[in-house]
Amino acid sequence: MNDFRFAALKNRFISFWNAPLSPKPLGIFRILIAAFTIIQALIWYPDWLAFFGKDAWIQWEISRALNTTWNIHMEYVYKVFHAVLGLSESQSVMTFFWLYVIFAFGLLIGWYTRIWAFLTWFCHYIIMSTIPTFVYGVDIFLHIALFYLILMPTNKAYSLDLKLGRVDALPTWGVTLSIRVLQVHMCLVYLSAGYEKMLAADWWNGNVLWRSLVQPDFRQFDLTWLSNYPFIPIILSWFTMLIETGYCIGMWIPRLRVFWLLGIISLHIGIGLFLGLWLFGIIMILLSISAFGFEAYKDIKAFRNKNHKDIIFETRN
Repeated sequence: MNDFRFAALKNRFISFWNAPLSPKPLGIFRILIAAFTIIQALIWYPDWLAFFGKDAWIQWEISRALNTTWNIHMEYVYKVFHAVLGLSESQSVMTFFWLYVIFAFGLLIGWYTRIWAFLTWFCHYIIMSTIPTFVYGVDIFLHIALFYLILMPTNKAYSLDLKLGRVDALPTWGVTLSIRVLQVHMCLVYLSAGYEKMLAADWWNGNVLWRSLVQPDFRQFDLTWLSNYPFIPIILSWFTMLIETGYCIGMWIPRLRVFWLLGIISLHIGIGLFLGLWLFGIIMILLSISAFGFEAYKDIKAFRNKNHKDIIFETRN
């Protein structure tokens, strides 16, 4: 009996990693991340030189000193462009911007996908190395996503590589492994975030959320009136801990997955709306949609089909 149960568990574990899955979620993942990269770059465009120019808010001499020796700084990009093309500092920085956008567009359309993915990731690496002081969650998660796009077969769906016959759309073990890695990664991210919050008393009594909503750096609305209703920050804090810590469970239960995905989307919309961290909120929403959105869609479709069959059955009887 025990041997039978062990064999069943072993088969389920192997099936989890090997069962054929549609490559469509990976194609969606590539499109969402590439589009986000382009949009973020265009948002930066008016202040691109202020971020990355020689005399930026943090000058090259200072940002280079804050960096580790093996990181590639924007100054090195200037030296290459100046030596090859004779470009000035500002011309080099702006040329780098347009190359970054072009690389991300190549990734978006999925033409020689892995090459564009590597080039986009490499440009983003230079960006992070040049302004380490400004790097936060959105940059880290985008960098991880771009790295995944180098390795994962994201060109097997919704790509020019597929349309031109360079790849096929057949499900392979690589597709399944890629989707599972992304899903497990997101579960670990939220489990870690939720568990860490649960260890802090200020999350249980709502103080962290209250301070975030009213401090000038993040405040989007006048919410000082919440001091008269302390139960609201407390409930919102508990909701945050529940939705993050339970992510690794709720996302694997078909009857809960859609609601948990909506919960995590609502959480990050709230972060963008009330704290002004829209880019962070959007990248986290896109990652969850990439990991579990396709399965949530299938859950909704299965539920609608079941209801449709039940209606037909009741009508016939």
